[in-house]
Amino acid sequence: MLNSSHMKFDVDADAVLCNILSGEVYYATAAKGNLKKREMYNKMRIINSSSSIPKLIKRHPEVFRDKRLIKKGGADFFSESLPIFSLEGDNFKKLESRLQFNGLTHDEISNMDKFFKDFDDLKKEPDIQRIIEATEGYKDSIESAWNVCESKVMSYIKSILGEYKPENNASVKTYIVYPNFNTYRCSQTEKGNINFYFGKRDKDVYKIIANLTHQAVHQPMLPYQTSMTKKDKERFHCFIKFLTDKEIYSYLSGKSYLDIITEKENPNLMAKVYPFWLGYRYRNADKEGLNPEEEIQKAINRDKKAFEALPENSPKRVFFSQYNFDKYDPKKIAHFFKDKRAITPYEFARLPFDNVEMLYRNIEPEYKGR
Repeated sequence: MLNSSHMKFDVDADAVLCNILSGEVYYATAAKGNLKKREMYNKMRIINSSSSIPKLIKRHPEVFRDKRLIKKGGADFFSESLPIFSLEGDNFKKLESRLQFNGLTHDEISNMDKFFKDFDDLKKEPDIQRIIEATEGYKDSIESAWNVCESKVMSYIKSILGEYKPENNASVKTYIVYPNFNTYRCSQTEKGNINFYFGKRDKDVYKIIANLTHQAVHQPMLPYQTSMTKKDKERFHCFIKFLTDKEIYSYLSGKSYLDIITEKENPNLMAKVYPFWLGYRYRNADKEGLNPEEEIQKAINRDKKAFEALPENSPKRVFFSQYNFDKYDPKKIAHFFKDKRAITPYEFARLPFDNVEMLYRNIEPEYKGR
């Protein structure tokens, strides 16, 4: 059934703490030697989010100065530990196992009992309790928004997929964390279920719903196939991003695809996929009494307008600079999908995206699809 998902929400206090510590380490390192950045992160409460966190860091240099645990490039023991909190058993036993994975010896781990006690005691501090309570409230607001929108967005996804009927074979457990910075982490259990760690500094509820839709649809309903190469997965993931993040956000907000940037979005590949996606999206528009060419043109106009409103040389304009809105030919795009009404998402991912020029104006297509 596509009218609902198997999405559940929870807050784990230890995961909240681990995520705050990860952000503290990452952003303090990013701001090292840059007073302006440090002041900005302080003002945003990304670092020094509570008075208790810096005290813990100062008390345990054996943890926070160990390069096996706090690595260059942003990886750290705390962010890597997030997925373990969804597993059954004692959290601290699981953290000890993670430390061993990071290369610490049995004796070194045994000497960290004081750190684990201080970590556990942190939850008793009033400022940390306030953060956990705020996270609980944040979780309730997200869960409520999802419950209101779930049937609507899942039915909408179903209408786009058309004849293709995926099975919902997995559940998604969403662990909400304190949103002082953006957190977006997924892990898959042995049974194929998804654990999602999520906190969004941006309070736009439609973006949050779009992000949740991505998780509700991707691995549970449209998972990667075992035969897929890395390139296949990247292209298939573009389809998922357009189907869920981009389309659902636009559907709920009425705004452009360009108003939401997805997690680790590859702008060059997304720009290649974009006109093919529009052809897929509106391939059955005539069944609803609409003209596919006109609907494709409306979408292009919507996104072109958003692009042209971006300041010259702004990071966002540069990010979307590979989109060629003036070159796309709605007639060619619609014609390409005329005999592909029943195309599956997996077949879509094998389309000739590198030959996007075939969908441009005044260029005859060389490719004849199946």
